[in-house]
Amino acid sequence: MTVRKLSSTDAFVVVDFPDAPASGVVRRARKVLESSASDLARTATYGFAAFGIQRSGASAGINAEGDAIGGATEAFVSEVLPDVASGQLHLDAGKGVAADQLAELRQASGVGPLAGSNRLLNVGVAAAAAWAVGGDLKGTTLAVEGRADAPAGLIDTLTEAGATVVDVWGVDEKPWLVWGAKVDAIIAGSKPGVLTHQGVGFVTAKAIVPWGPVPFTTKALAQVLAPGSVRLLPDFVTTAGGWLAGYLDGVGDDEAAAIPTVVNRIVETLTAAASHPDGVLLGACYQAEEFMLSWQPAKPFGRPLAA
Repeated sequence: MTVRKLSSTDAFVVVDFPDAPASGVVRRARKVLESSASDLARTATYGFAAFGIQRSGASAGINAEGDAIGGATEAFVSEVLPDVASGQLHLDAGKGVAADQLAELRQASGVGPLAGSNRLLNVGVAAAAAWAVGGDLKGTTLAVEGRADAPAGLIDTLTEAGATVVDVWGVDEKPWLVWGAKVDAIIAGSKPGVLTHQGVGFVTAKAIVPWGPVPFTTKALAQVLAPGSVRLLPDFVTTAGGWLAGYLDGVGDDEAAAIPTVVNRIVETLTAAASHPDGVLLGACYQAEEFMLSWQPAKPFGRPLAA
């Protein structure tokens, strides 16, 4: 993994495989941590590999606040534009960055127009949740961790698929109470490592389905490896709908028409990974790593899990 410090502003770009074309998100805050950016790049790398795409994960950070935001963002765009125009880098807007601020990068990227689709993200999460509870969300109950921060439209997508999204009493003051919700599945992802080994002990749901990146700690995964335990699904598969269609051949730019392809690819990947005795999350990691080694000399050190 390499970290490139920009010269024109206080910003950086992290790339997992430095010699490969790379994609990810750019975030803006007073201080974006390189460690958190590395986590996002790693989960993107595993996501591309899980779907057989020869591309590296990337993640960028712009450190700015207040009146400095506009100038810092413009400087960032100008400095990375040559890499984007060459096809070596593609960045979508993440937290703290508006999509129109990256319009020049989007135009220069040459990446399919559906990359970064919020609708496809939501549809993919819903499809993964349905897979986790037996194939259909009709008649199921779900709790959404970090509900206020969840992607716009996610709740509607889940309810339109037939699920009842319940309100968990007390989570406004004590967010960890969501893990004890008496539901079929929990949709989670408000921040990296939000589910720790302490939280796992309260879970009675069949599965936890990520809507955001790296929501599980390594210790949390270790605690649920026993047969019959709650299923932790791989975030780099469940959230893939948000970018996958932009890198698939023959999908085009019709968002509605892309839904069946995205859903099928996510479900197929989860099904294949679930056949591994170590469970679906590690199974997906093993599959991704096997693909990485088919075109890279080595896999990256460390899986997409929070510390």
